[in-house]
Amino acid sequence: MKISVQLFSLREAGDLDVQLALARSCGFSWVETVATHGLAPQAFADKVAAHGLQVSSMHAALALLETDMASVIEACRLTGCPLVVMPWLPMGERSPTAAGFVALGQRLAALGDALRAHGVQLAYHNHDFEFLPYEGRTALEWIFSAATPAQLGWEADLGWVSRAGADPQVWLDKLADRLVAVHAKDIAPPRMALAEDGWTTLGQGVVPWVALLAQLKTRTDLVVFEHDHPVDFAGTLRNSHSFLTQHLTNI
Repeated sequence: MKISVQLFSLREAGDLDVQLALARSCGFSWVETVATHGLAPQAFADKVAAHGLQVSSMHAALALLETDMASVIEACRLTGCPLVVMPWLPMGERSPTAAGFVALGQRLAALGDALRAHGVQLAYHNHDFEFLPYEGRTALEWIFSAATPAQLGWEADLGWVSRAGADPQVWLDKLADRLVAVHAKDIAPPRMALAEDGWTTLGQGVVPWVALLAQLKTRTDLVVFEHDHPVDFAGTLRNSHSFLTQHLTNI
């Protein structure tokens, strides 16, 4: 089991060196990056290695994948990163129709084929809007309907699934053949909802993470902690890493 942290969580903590050092000092051996953080692939790989870290996965925007896939592939080759995740769909790319989400799935399937030729898996990371219904199915289902699991896996952000009002366990079962990684995010209880954009340290919120992690032990080998806006970077990372380690210790 790889226990990783999405470096987006630390974007306000300092430059990439600061982010990597924080991740390492808080117990993480793996990081999920935001593409190459603006660096050339070799400089990026060297910096990650200098901090004694490994790249579990890499978020790469749709525009980057469609205009400069070569740099993503090279960064993956240099770091041994096996998974690229399309993390966010800009408003202009969000269709008002099921057909539009099918078309997006077709674009992603083609990108997945291109990455797979280099030994890299492509996955889709959800937020909440993908659970809106279109012609009897959710946007997420329409996207996946146009691509095979080999072409497009799922990085399941279960915090956003919960924020959408959906049941994480139901969707883990429904899309079991797609699951390649999980984003572990926790929703703050109502009394804390205005702080930290409504997120909190893992295990301190309302998402049933103890039960979910027990299920995930046999379903995926990558769990990535993320918090969109932590106030205490080190405390949030350290306590969330400890929580994940505690509940995944028999892996």
